[in-house]
Amino acid sequence: MRPSLLNTRNAPGQLDAAGIHFVDSKTGQDSKPDRRKETMSHAAKAQWKQRKKGPLQSWINPCQSIKRAKTNSGWSEESRSPRPLPRLKMVGGYFCGTELPPGIEPGVIQELVNVIELGKYGTYPYEVCLHVHAVERGWFPYMISDICCIHSMMFGLRAFLDKTRDSRKNKSLAAFHHSQTLQHLQARINAFEKDPNAFVFDDSTIMVVINLAMTAEFEGDLTTVRTHVDGLLKMVSLKGGLRSLSMHNNLQVKVCRADIALGLHQGTSPRLFRDDINWDCFIAGRGLIRCSHKPHEAQIGGFIDGLNQQLSNCWKDIHAFCCLSNMAYQTGGKFSPETYNEMMISIFYRLMHLSFTDDGMQRLIRIGLLTYCSTIFLIRMYQANPFSRLHDLFSTELRVNFQSTSRCLPQSVLFWLLMIYNLVAYKDSCRTEWQTVWLDETIALDKTATWSDASTLLKSVMWVDFVHDAAGMKIFDAAVERLGGSGLNDESATTS
Repeated sequence: MRPSLLNTRNAPGQLDAAGIHFVDSKTGQDSKPDRRKETMSHAAKAQWKQRKKGPLQSWINPCQSIKRAKTNSGWSEESRSPRPLPRLKMVGGYFCGTELPPGIEPGVIQELVNVIELGKYGTYPYEVCLHVHAVERGWFPYMISDICCIHSMMFGLRAFLDKTRDSRKNKSLAAFHHSQTLQHLQARINAFEKDPNAFVFDDSTIMVVINLAMTAEFEGDLTTVRTHVDGLLKMVSLKGGLRSLSMHNNLQVKVCRADIALGLHQGTSPRLFRDDINWDCFIAGRGLIRCSHKPHEAQIGGFIDGLNQQLSNCWKDIHAFCCLSNMAYQTGGKFSPETYNEMMISIFYRLMHLSFTDDGMQRLIRIGLLTYCSTIFLIRMYQANPFSRLHDLFSTELRVNFQSTSRCLPQSVLFWLLMIYNLVAYKDSCRTEWQTVWLDETIALDKTATWSDASTLLKSVMWVDFVHDAAGMKIFDAAVERLGGSGLNDESATTS
């Protein structure tokens, strides 16, 4: 198989939403002219049909395509902000020329850029997702124009340094910025209670609460996270709901991410999209990619079709996203952050609002998909196993499935589940642990002798090479050695 871009109208490095396909390298090599003409005609018709499908629609805002909608006068939502935006002026690479709130030095803003840049270690997979410099992001000017928002960002930065460097100086600075944040935030709450018409809960104020929730999550203080998310969702409700928030600064996505993370930590359903939710496939079946996973696709396809329709649609979307990611990595293409964000939100809300109380097999698949997606969308490189509750639940469901006398999982899916479990929960398992024994047994039953075979099998389910290969290869190599195999040679270490 080789990846091929059928539509090359986009700028270099951009993925065209209607022209990405995996094409069999033998397709265009048929020596019969009639056959080749028929193939070319079919491809041309397929391209025409794909173009007529139009742009990908937003999952959060179904009436809008995934692009930054502008009006003639600029960004429509932010025109309501009463606070004038500062003009960013760099002098010698620093913010010396930028007008800032009283008491804030340019060096503080430079430190904010540094903490925002931390987000690339997990917020977006920089291998395949476009990145915009922190200073150029749409919401950055709003943040530095708001002293409360600045203090909340500095609190997050200092708390991160406090935990990673254990510096007493950072502890005192974190406490100072936290105190200042709460003081300014409380003043706005008091102003709103006196006058409900007061415009105090603007975008930057919502970002303050998001920053506080993220910092509490990083510190493992779930009680505080819950308090901040409760306040955050109340503010969103007062502003008219999630869809009333600005789109261009990713504020909707940030609110959703906080809601999702709290639900995963608590083992509960998220609060948003409880009633108004679209269960259809988001990207699968739109002609974005055509992939082949022989000889495993027939068995896996039959299994997917037997699942609950809503769960099956989630599976198909994640699989399509993984194939697109692998192709983007191979070709140097890039997703837009908007597409990546919408995919994340769509998948997590659908999976988290599903429930299979009386169906253990589908319950296992749902939890397995959630665990897998957390490795792609939510876990940052500097965090170790942040969603322990989710992983414990995954462990329980796996154990119950293996103890059941009526197992109906295909071996390929079982192998994938065990690999994901070892990736996120037990990276250095000893031989006597149940999940290691079962992984070894599954590999032996499948007669999967090389990493090349294993990688092909895993990608037939769902697997992102640049995210999972390094750790996955180590887990597989260790299992092969335990089984008495010869380990991995240079040829077998090449992914398909």
